[in-house]
Order: sequence, then C-alpha cells, then structure tokens
Amino acid sequence: MIELAFAVLVLGLAVTAANCGTDRLLPEKLPILEWAEFEAAGYPGKVSGLIFDAKQPAENGMPLGGIETGCLDLETTGELGYCTIFNSFLPRHSLNLPFLGLAVDKKVWLLSAKSLPGVKCARNIRYWGHYPIADLEYEMDCPVKVEMRAWSPFIPGDVVNSNIPGAVFEVRLHNDTGKTRKCTLAMSFPGNLQGEVTQEGIFKEAYHGPVDGMTARMGNISFLIGAIGEKAARIGRELRNNGVAWSAISDVLPEWVSPDHGNAGVSAAYDFTLKPRERKTLRLVLAWYAPTWNSQGYSMGSGRSFEHMYAARFGSLNDVADRLASEHESLLSRIIAWQSVIYGDKTLPAWLKDTLINSLHLIPETAVWARAKPPVGEWCKVEDGVFAMNESPRGCPQMECIPCTFYGNIPIVYLFPELALSNARAHKAYQLPNGRPAWVFGMPYEVAAPSEGYQFVLNGSCYADIFNKLWLAKGRDIGLLKEFYPSLKKATDYTMTLRPEYGDRQVISMPTGNQGDTWHESTQFYGMVTQVAGVHLAHLQMACEWAKAMDDKEWLDRLQGLLKGGSDAAEEFLWTGSYYRLYNEPETGHKSDVMMGYQLDGEWMSLFHGHKGVFKRDRVTKTLDTLKTATANPQKWPHGPLVFGAADGGMIREGFDCGYWTNEGMHAPAGLMLGMTYIYHGRKEFGLELCRRIMSTIVRDHQGGWDWGILYMSDTGIRAYGNDYYQDLMLWSLPAALEDRPLDGPLAAGGLVDRILKAAAKRGCAAKGKEVH
Repeated sequence: MIELAFAVLVLGLAVTAANCGTDRLLPEKLPILEWAEFEAAGYPGKVSGLIFDAKQPAENGMPLGGIETGCLDLETTGELGYCTIFNSFLPRHSLNLPFLGLAVDKKVWLLSAKSLPGVKCARNIRYWGHYPIADLEYEMDCPVKVEMRAWSPFIPGDVVNSNIPGAVFEVRLHNDTGKTRKCTLAMSFPGNLQGEVTQEGIFKEAYHGPVDGMTARMGNISFLIGAIGEKAARIGRELRNNGVAWSAISDVLPEWVSPDHGNAGVSAAYDFTLKPRERKTLRLVLAWYAPTWNSQGYSMGSGRSFEHMYAARFGSLNDVADRLASEHESLLSRIIAWQSVIYGDKTLPAWLKDTLINSLHLIPETAVWARAKPPVGEWCKVEDGVFAMNESPRGCPQMECIPCTFYGNIPIVYLFPELALSNARAHKAYQLPNGRPAWVFGMPYEVAAPSEGYQFVLNGSCYADIFNKLWLAKGRDIGLLKEFYPSLKKATDYTMTLRPEYGDRQVISMPTGNQGDTWHESTQFYGMVTQVAGVHLAHLQMACEWAKAMDDKEWLDRLQGLLKGGSDAAEEFLWTGSYYRLYNEPETGHKSDVMMGYQLDGEWMSLFHGHKGVFKRDRVTKTLDTLKTATANPQKWPHGPLVFGAADGGMIREGFDCGYWTNEGMHAPAGLMLGMTYIYHGRKEFGLELCRRIMSTIVRDHQGGWDWGILYMSDTGIRAYGNDYYQDLMLWSLPAALEDRPLDGPLAAGGLVDRILKAAAKRGCAAKGKEVH
C-alpha cells in the first residue's frame, strides 16, 4: 500500500488596527466585462483589469496557490471551487462551498452569492482577479461594508518564496453607521475529502502555538485552523451549505467529537466589536502541507509516489504557518511591486497588461516539481528536481508534452530560469538513444516514465527551442551549451534525417511513408509540408549558432548545406504565388493548396530566436497579405485566425479533413504566433489587434475567466476544446515582438522582464527561505 503524505492546513487570523488605511480596494462604477484602467488599493498608479461579478460570473475563478503547491479556486460567486491542495488532480474535487460568514448584531450574511435558508447572502460581488491576487467587494444590505483581498505568494525571480503552499485572505470591514456593532467572522473549510486518504477516523483536538485553534487528522493528512494573536471564540465542525448552522455563528458552531468519522472539516469563529465609523482588517491565513502526490493523479491511486519540492523547504505545519504569518506584508508588497511594473508600462495596452499577469495562473493549475528522490532517476540533481507541467489536467492529462512546452514555457524561462533548467535537463535525460526526444514525461501525473509517443516530426525542434530560449536568456552561456551539446546534436541529426530518400529535401518533409504527426495532429500531410519546413529551418539556424560557438566546423558545414537545400526546396515546391501551400509530394501527385493559417510558424520562431526569418522576405509579405484577406480576415473570423481555410477566405467545404481542428477552428497559441509575425514584419497595428481578439475570446467574450482552452470557433468564439492549457503562456512572447527584439530583449537592462525581476527583488526584504541542497 502506498504510504500517503502527512498533510497540514493552517488557518490563522490577525487584526490590523483601525488606521490600517481607508482606501477602497476598487473604485465605484467600474464597467463589467470590459478592460479598464483604474486606481486600486496599494498600487502606486493606475492598474488594468477586467471586472467580473456574481451576476456575470467567470467560468472558473482565480486559483490561489504558487509554484507547484496545488491550488484552490476562489470563484467570482465568493465560493471555493476546484481544489488540488491535497493532490486530487484527477479528477479534481469541486467544493462549490461558501467559506466565510459575517454576523452583525446576530444577523448573518454569507460572504457569497449563494442563497441558503436562515442567512442572507451578497446581492452581488464585484471581482477583480490579477493573479496571484483577487479583490472582492460584497454588495449587501449589511451595516458593515465588506471587501476582501485574497492572495498567494508568487514572486518572479524568487522560486523559494513562490513555493509556499498557502494563501492569505485579508477581510476589510467598515462600520458605516453611527452605532457600535458586535460582530463575528467565521470561516469554514472542508479539509481533505473522501478518496484523498483512507477513512480511518478523524482525530481532532485544541491547538495552541503560532496560531490558536484546533487540529484534525485523518490518516496521514492533517489540518488546523486558528487565529494569529487572537483566541478563537468557538471551534467546531465545518458549516458547508448548512444555512441553519451559519445562522448561529455568533453563538455556536456545529459540535465536534474525536475521533470523528466521515467529517474532516472544521470551522472557527472570531468575535470583535466595531465602533461607529471604525475600520478593521482581519487577515486569515490558510496554509497546507501535503507533500506527496500519486502518479495516477489522486492519493488513493495505485501509481508511484513523488514528493513535492516544497517539502524540501518546509518540514512541518509550523514552518509554513510561521512564514505566512510573519512575512505576509513583505510578500504582498513584492507582488504589488512586480505587478506595478507591468501596469505602469505605457507601451502596453490595458488588455495585454491584464492578460500577461493573469496568464500566470496556468502555472499553479498545471505544474508539479518533484524532488530528486526515487522513482526519479539518479541523473537528477538535488537542487533541480523535475519541474514539469501538465498539458491539460481536465482535458488531456499528461506531463510535459513537448510541443506544449514549446508553446508555453517562455514565462518560466523569464521569471524562474532554475525551473526552466530543471525541465531542460529532464528532457535531456529522457531522450531516446537514437536522438528522438521524449513525447511526454509520463501520464497522467507521472514524471519519471518517459514515452516516445506518436507525434515526433517536430519534437526535435521543440527540444531545440526549449534549450535555445534558456541559452539566450542566460547570455549564451558556453558552459550550458557544452552540457547540452551532444544531446542537441543527436536530436538535430535525428530530426533532419527522417526521409533519407529525399536528400536535402527531407528537412522540410514528413518522414518516410508520411508517418508521424506535427503539432496540428489528426490531419494527414504528404511529402514536403510548409509548417514542417519553417520549423525545421528555424531549428537549423539555431543549430548553426551552437556549432559556431563550439567551433564544430564539420557539423556546421553539414547544417549549412541542409539549411540551403531545405530552403531552396521550400521555395520551389511549396510557393503558390500568393502563399505557401499545405503540402506537396511530387512522386504521388499529392498536393494541397489548402491554406494553413499558421504556415509561418517557423518564420516567427526564427525571428523570436534572433535570426532573420526562414522564407523569402517578399514572399512572407505576400503571404501575410493573403492571410489577412483569408484565414486571418477579422470581418469573416472575428475571434481569431483559422487553422485551415481556403484562399478566398472561406471554410474548407470538401476535399480535406481538418480533423478535430474543424473547418472553423482557431488554435489560440498558434494564432498569437501569427499575430507576432505580423508585428515583426512591420504590421504592428494589425498583429496586435489579432492578438487582442484571441485573448478576448479566451477570457472575456464567453466569460472564460481563469479557464483557458486552446481550440475556439473563429466565427462565434465558442470554446471547442481544452481547459487550463499552458500553451496559452505563449502570450509572454508578445512584449519582445512589440519591441521588435528577439526573446532576450525584455531581459536586457531596462527591459520589461528585467524591471519586473528587479522590482520583485527590491521590495519587502523578505527572507529568502530554505534552499535545497
């Protein structure tokens, strides 16, 4: 039987004096579901955001959690949503529970829009999520006005303090009357659920320490709620959706016993008085400690066990609780500091500022970081562990699908390069002997069982991209290149020799027999393929740079020959006169003039990595003209460019199977690449607007909020597939394109990422925490 992890959860409370500040979290009368700029509490200048409310809720609220800590969704209705903090990744537990209640002179209001008998609820909730912070303003017929700022530590450049498994809920209260009010704030948390541990009985007891409250332990999972600097007036069982129990919080909580059976949840109530016009902020601290996950994605699975990296930094409940309780002010100030750099950048539009920040929520939704312990192999360094992201935990759960990392790892490279290095070293370790990169690290939450998979045509180029991003970000570190060079050569030689009967043309072609898939799988390609050509040619450009840096003249000569031969073949066999055709196999007559909307993927890839493109400049210009009137035509396809379309701008009606991409589909991260290609080629206005339409489709148009898919209908914007897809982190490539610089441009002195990292490091003077050795 797999030994389950000891897990701990802490809830603490602290009260700030009346002079804690009188500024509102949000100004009044902000538009709903429209990007706006406004002033917000704690920020030195205007911010940019998209406001949801409980009447027009987001499909999923913002997750609370940091790097690989698991996360807990805070819904725009004020309830708790999906929860993975106890390692229930698959399926995710959906709580759908109110968790805060306020009693004022014995009358009780849920801090939620959920209606329960016996209590009142919020008429509405205005909600501004700016990961890792969510600001909520409750509209209630209550004499005490209530706002809440909830957040988790996430600090670019500081992986230690971004690896704290916890969240803080700052509840701001204002007695807006001339009468003294007797108040009670209660919090309820369900704890771990059935299926997360064995039901061996639940042991609960009073707890006195850094927090004051009670503990509950079930099997190897335990948790605690308590108050920082205050004694709990009452403790009890959880309240869940029991309106009668919530209505009594100022007097009594549900009775608890020990051992308990079938109920792991707890609640705590704190009494206080608000004088006329008095303001107070009560800080609730929630910390969890569940250091082991099962590779099958749920704790009772029969797979292998891996240990979270945060267990190397925090050895107990007290470590996590103490960190959040003692450093919350510093940690929050550093979050506000780095976000303020983005909000204050006058070159970025409001929608981009908001989505750059909120896109980072995909990291806690998808990432794990395993310690270098068995079953992870001996190749793994203790300080590295294995950092990996799950393609789509609720849709296609597999770890580190290599094209997903091609699309989505740039903010990891920028903000947490040690994680990018951990990930790249794992890709190197899992490479097959013939040079073929692994397709995945394992399924669904396995990170030490690599598989070659079925998609391999572009995987070598993905590996090249993963390394080269890191290499450029580290200033072309020759030591790093020496470490990876043998592996990169093997991957390149494998990738460029999959159709030997074609000679140099093989570098732009499908493998022999047209086997394998590209990123846009489920469609059949033949012979020479434009998308393959561009990506492989960009890969060869990178490889030439490596060979030059290593003074490997023999391999450089070979690469340059392949680059010229492939480039010549692409222009001869794939150019139609106005765009590049989908594919051409002369010996069989298989030729398709279907227009692929993302035929210039390799062009963007080349420019982003600091080269001059892979296709003839005048032909790229003509292709962009054609795409603008066809697959990227905003009048016909308002929500983003088609994957496949006709040159006249219409849908593919017959003669070609678009697979699951459909004849109306838009692949969001590839669409962003196309938008950036327009920008790099001097069409900034059109390219930026194309990117805005894509992000509006994901976040705003159908109230996606913090649930980002990858396949949307270009005409309606309706999502066709995907949840929590980290491919969409491609968005972080856009600032470099807007500067007309390669990927390392934002890292240069004064660049956006450089300023973010410096701001996050300067503010707050927080302790760096325990390093892993």
